[in-house]
Amino acid sequence: MAGGHPAGGSAGLGELIEAGHGAALLADFQRYYRLDLADVWRGRLSPRRAMVLAEHLPEDSALAASLAGGPEHRGWTLQTHLLAHLLNAVRFADANNVRVNGGKLKRDPEPVKTPGTARRRSALDLSTHPLALDLP
Repeated sequence: MAGGHPAGGSAGLGELIEAGHGAALLADFQRYYRLDLADVWRGRLSPRRAMVLAEHLPEDSALAASLAGGPEHRGWTLQTHLLAHLLNAVRFADANNVRVNGGKLKRDPEPVKTPGTARRRSALDLSTHPLALDLP
């Protein structure tokens, strides 16, 4: 590619690989396109085409999971996240309905865990803050 295309893919492809997403990209190219990513270096696949293909991988691809934070995100599309949150809402609404009607639960419902849930911080507790202790 003499002169290169202004929207060439070499830099973007290099950034993805340098950021640690190369293995996911390699696997996705094999899975979805039956292409070998090494063909970029062999001169059989242009970096621009490789970037265009990478940009259009499905949201359940290994690259999407890698960009989202790692393999635990694999298969978690927008729809699966929404379904998990919907299921959690139904479970907790059902539990609250039982409590409101005088029933007792053996235990609170267990929420469906989504990737990244464990990394969320708990609610901010200001009860030990010096200004909170001065309140009457």
